[in-house]
Amino acid sequence: MKVRLSQSFFFLVFTTLVAPLQATDTFKEEQTMFGRAVRASQNFCYQVMAKTFWDPLMSGFKPGRGIAINELDIKPNDRVLFVGEGTGLDFEVLPENINKKNLQAFDFSPEMVKQAKLKARQFDIPEENIFIGDAQHLPFKDEKFDKIYFPLSLASIPNPTLALQETERVLEKKGRVVIMEKLIDDGHQPSYLRQLLNFFTKFIFADINRNLTQMLGEGSSFKIINYQSLEGKLSGFFARRIGASYRIATLVRINDYPEIEAQGAKLIQKAKTD
Repeated sequence: MKVRLSQSFFFLVFTTLVAPLQATDTFKEEQTMFGRAVRASQNFCYQVMAKTFWDPLMSGFKPGRGIAINELDIKPNDRVLFVGEGTGLDFEVLPENINKKNLQAFDFSPEMVKQAKLKARQFDIPEENIFIGDAQHLPFKDEKFDKIYFPLSLASIPNPTLALQETERVLEKKGRVVIMEKLIDDGHQPSYLRQLLNFFTKFIFADINRNLTQMLGEGSSFKIINYQSLEGKLSGFFARRIGASYRIATLVRINDYPEIEAQGAKLIQKAKTD
């Protein structure tokens, strides 16, 4: 009897919380009351986290940030955009030869931007280059940037497909996009427990069940040319334990690099050697 009650309770929770979330995978929930509630809650949580424990909590991602910045392959005069920069932790791993006047970074959270401006001073980045913005509506002309980076931000954007379309619009020809994020690989489905957990994480910081191929959408001009796991590559108690869920993906336009084979949002298993 207890087993049946437990199963019934789980089914009720799943159908009332998880099933509605599966119906919003087209990333149009921002226009709904639920989507607006999620965004407002995230904003409040990010305001609090930016003032308190965000930097210590995320310090273990520094090795991953270094890998992502290296993957960007920033040249001295490249124009670079950081989308959803948060408190500016990526400024610590910038290459020394970068022209920092050509770097712009924004976040949707005012408190995150405030903290990023403080770090910008430390690293000689013009304060006016750090601003509040919306990744779904970039305030730039076409082909403005050579390199674009999403540092743990794509999963927090209500409509990531629109954000990636905007990214394609402002990316210069032969440009490159790098994404560091918690992602579900192609061909995999999140467990019921993870789907249930996602209901709560969406209200706090992000959607933990997104797939990059799905976010790109049909007809995207991008292809994924590198997709790697951060398992075993992060530091600190917190980051090391969740690193297996995080990926770094590199995107380029299909027409810009026809000679490079697409990898997709899947990990390539390395052959074992004796």
